[in-house]
Amino acid sequence: MNRNQKQIVFTVVLLVGLLFGQTINAQQTNTVTLRVPNFARPLVEKWVTEYQKTNNEVDFQFVSGKAQDNDNSITLTTDAEAVHVARFAVLPVTAKGSKAEELTASRRLNATKLKNLFFLDDEEEDEQPKSVKQLHILTGNSQQSASRLYAAHFNEETVNYKGKKISGDDSFLNVAVSRDPFGVTINSLSNIFDLQTRHVRQSLAVLPLDIDKEGRQVFANGSLDDLIRLLEQNRYEEIPVGYVSLSYDQTNAVLSDFVHWVLTEGTQYVHHYGLLGLPEKDMAMKSRD
Repeated sequence: MNRNQKQIVFTVVLLVGLLFGQTINAQQTNTVTLRVPNFARPLVEKWVTEYQKTNNEVDFQFVSGKAQDNDNSITLTTDAEAVHVARFAVLPVTAKGSKAEELTASRRLNATKLKNLFFLDDEEEDEQPKSVKQLHILTGNSQQSASRLYAAHFNEETVNYKGKKISGDDSFLNVAVSRDPFGVTINSLSNIFDLQTRHVRQSLAVLPLDIDKEGRQVFANGSLDDLIRLLEQNRYEEIPVGYVSLSYDQTNAVLSDFVHWVLTEGTQYVHHYGLLGLPEKDMAMKSRD
């Protein structure tokens, strides 16, 4: 991906309203409404729990569904005003023990092969191995899907994906490949790994990637935490990494206080939930703000 031209950001939009409650002291209660993609929701729930230990006057409500307007939505965006809080990585996967795993087991997929596998290219179609042609591509179709980052990473549009598009949350992609012996898909780490055992979910297998020896060893024997450390220290053209960001009204004191807490205290929890920390250059910029 040409990172100077494109940067895909998962935006978690926080919306605030003020509820005027009938309390003994007639005090104002602050209600913050959170709309987040499912892969990031456990992390945000943790943030809320920890934040409320010292800020219990703020009430948080999670909402779902499509937004009514631009200020009420979660979007994949290049919005420079969004505040980065973490990163997420995307990998190609299939069902454990599937025909697709068997067909790809002896192949190491580099960036070019991955692009040819997932995206339409009439000129290259006839040159692909027979084993690749048998595979069924399944990708997410929502605004929050990791498929959008994957496409942008390879300088493609989502309409150029081969195969079938699956509506709804990206967790449904795991179900889709489990039902298709030839199915392959892409997903974020938090959907691929079991956050309790810290290893790839028993039902899934990551497709073999043509990366360096250290990377192959981590994929073969390492945990989720080993992989996070690897991706924080190295860049691979085969593994897209995008930002998780917060978009909010920066003039609102209630929201600004919560976001400040996230940036100073909340980022310590990102690894546990399958996300990467920010690069040092981003953290240095935040420390100057």
